Amino acid sequence: MKDIVLFDLDSTLLQMDQDLFLKKYFALIYIKAKEFGFDPDEFMKVFSKVAYSIVENDGSQTNEELFWNGMKQYYPNIENSIELFENLYKNEFKGIAEIVNKTDIPNQIVKCLKAKGYKLILATNPLFPTVCTFERMSWAGLSPDDFDYVTTYDKCTYCKPKKEYYEEIFNTLGLRMENAIMVGNDLIDDFYYLPKEIDRVLITDHLINTKNLPITMPSFTLAEFLEHIRVNY
Repeated sequence: MKDIVLFDLDSTLLQMDQDLFLKKYFALIYIKAKEFGFDPDEFMKVFSKVAYSIVENDGSQTNEELFWNGMKQYYPNIENSIELFENLYKNEFKGIAEIVNKTDIPNQIVKCLKAKGYKLILATNPLFPTVCTFERMSWAGLSPDDFDYVTTYDKCTYCKPKKEYYEEIFNTLGLRMENAIMVGNDLIDDFYYLPKEIDRVLITDHLINTKNLPITMPSFTLAEFLEHIRVNY
């Protein structure tokens, strides 16, 4: 019986253009790095290199530990700035929400599935600080309390698209993959290495298919998916 639904966040439940989000996000980090006394051009090279290295985490440490340990190699005193960067996500970062297509559909989907008894997991790629993840959830009208589990970088040791990312979720929660459905918008990150036991649903509003892969799974806009689950789940 399928009674577990995993959701991607960015460009799936959170309706926004991911490339535009990253452009604005990195621009904001650049500005704040300069304000905090770093050479912004140098800092961004280091920040980008270390941030993207998280994708290759081998499970030996959390993504949060890997990130800050990586930053310390270039900036030994970076710990003095951690609070400054965390405050960024509680303040200026909120301005990026202007690019979001605000809709109540994510909240309706979550409420509908919870009412039907599904266990819900927010399987968002744990690359960002936890406070950043929770803030982005709020842009979609959601909160951590809406889900049974949220993958955040302080507790995950793998990232998408690695299959170990999904295995870690199910091992941590003691759940069976054959009871689950993954809902996402990115054919590589969300589905390419997704264990075959998990069913797939593609959300097409902000479809990402960088390798032009054939689409063989059920596909819906977010609004269509809401109507689908009301009738079929």
